[in-house]
Amino acid sequence: MTIDHILEAIDINLNPFAFCEIRGASTTLALPNQNQAILHYITSGSGEIAISNHPKQKISTGAIILLPAHHHHSLISATERNTPLPLCRPLDASLEHLITGTGQQTLTAVCGLVDVSYRGITGLLNLIQTPLIAQLTSGDRIRNAMDELLLELANPTIGTKALARSLLEQCVIMLVRRHHLEGHKSVEWLRGAEDRQMWDALQHILNKPQTHHTVESLAYNVGMSRASFANKFKQIYGTTPIGLLRYIRLHRAAELLSATDLPIKIISSKVGYHSRSYFTKAFEIEFGKAPDHYRKMVRNNIGLT
Repeated sequence: MTIDHILEAIDINLNPFAFCEIRGASTTLALPNQNQAILHYITSGSGEIAISNHPKQKISTGAIILLPAHHHHSLISATERNTPLPLCRPLDASLEHLITGTGQQTLTAVCGLVDVSYRGITGLLNLIQTPLIAQLTSGDRIRNAMDELLLELANPTIGTKALARSLLEQCVIMLVRRHHLEGHKSVEWLRGAEDRQMWDALQHILNKPQTHHTVESLAYNVGMSRASFANKFKQIYGTTPIGLLRYIRLHRAAELLSATDLPIKIISSKVGYHSRSYFTKAFEIEFGKAPDHYRKMVRNNIGLT
C-alpha cells in the first residue's frame, strides 16, 4: 500500500456551498463547530482566520482553508466599510456577483462541508488534527481548479454535479499532497500507507472504534510484538495507539451527538465506553463541554470555545 493508492481510492462528498460576505472594519463571522470538515476559499478581500486556540492567520484572495471537524473558527474582515453584520447565503444567484468581482472592500468566501472516505471508511479528514491552509497565487493549480469549480456552479448544466465533484476532488488531493510533500504534521498519518502493518492497524481502529482494542491486540492483529508495534506506531502517527483510538472514539461520539437523538448512554457504548461517567469525563477533556451541553450548543449553532 502506498500514498498513491490512498489518494487514488478516496471518495469525496460535497455538501452545498454557501457564499459569505464579511463587511466592515474587523467584522467577524463566527462559525459553529461542524461534525464534518469544512472548506473555505477566499474569493476577494483580506482579513484573518481564527481557529480554536491556534494563532490568527492572515488570509486574502486565493487562500484555501481545509478545517477538520469540531474546530470553532471565525473569518475576520480587515476592510473599512461600516455595514455592521456579515451575510451568508446559499450559493446560487450570488455567484454572478462573485464571478464579476467585489473589489477589496469586502472579504468574500465560498464555504462548504466536505467528507472524505477511503474504501468505506468515513471521516478520513478527522485524522487531520490541525487545519490545512495555503495562500494560493495567481496561476496556482489548486486556485485554477477552485475557480473552474465556481464557474461551473455559476452556470449549471448537464454534468455540473459530476464535474464539480471531480474538480473538488482535484483540489483536496493537491492540497493534501502539497502539505505531505512539505512535511506538514497534520498529514503525517499518510505515511502509514507506506507500511502495510501500520496501515492495517489504523484501519482496525477506524473500522471498529467500539471494539476493546489494546496495544497487545492491535499488535497481534498485524503480527508484531507489543514493544515494536507501539514504538513504530508512535513514530509514524505521532501518537500512541490508545491515544489515537481515544481521539477517534470521542470524535465519532461528537458526530452522533450532533446528528442523532440517541441517548448519551447508547452513544458512549457505540464508541466503546461502557461507563457513562468515564465517557463524560473523557469527552469533557477533549471538547471542553459535557456531552449533553455539547449537543445543545451544536443544535443551537453556538460555537464552542
